[in-house]
Amino acid sequence: MIVLLDTHVIIWALTNDPQLTDKAKALIIDPDNTVVISTVSLWEIAAKNQMAPHLCPYHEKEILDYCKKAGYLVMDIKAKHVMEIRGLRIRPEAVLTNHDPFDRMLIAQAKTEGYRLLSHDRNFEYYSEDCIQAF
Repeated sequence: MIVLLDTHVIIWALTNDPQLTDKAKALIIDPDNTVVISTVSLWEIAAKNQMAPHLCPYHEKEILDYCKKAGYLVMDIKAKHVMEIRGLRIRPEAVLTNHDPFDRMLIAQAKTEGYRLLSHDRNFEYYSEDCIQAF
């Protein structure tokens, strides 16, 4: 399986944060799985660090270096990912209040590529996409 990590999951995995569940850890360390991060996450980290470094003390270059050392692959944004954003399905009963462009792009990338997006973000529950693996 190819697992795309949500931004917070990347940070939790690299910092061994206790919020990362055993199930999520198992998916990340499974030698049969390929772990991928997106440049979207690096962009999100850079933006949040510049806006509020006290809330996001991470630097995108350091995160990228750590991810490469951990053996994670890096996926760039492609035009086909952007084209998928409008096709994301929201559950009929859901009122989507979070239109976070980083989240939407990660979901679009996972859906387009056939990857599993590993996330702990409750806002992803509003989407009706099979590519999301919530924990």
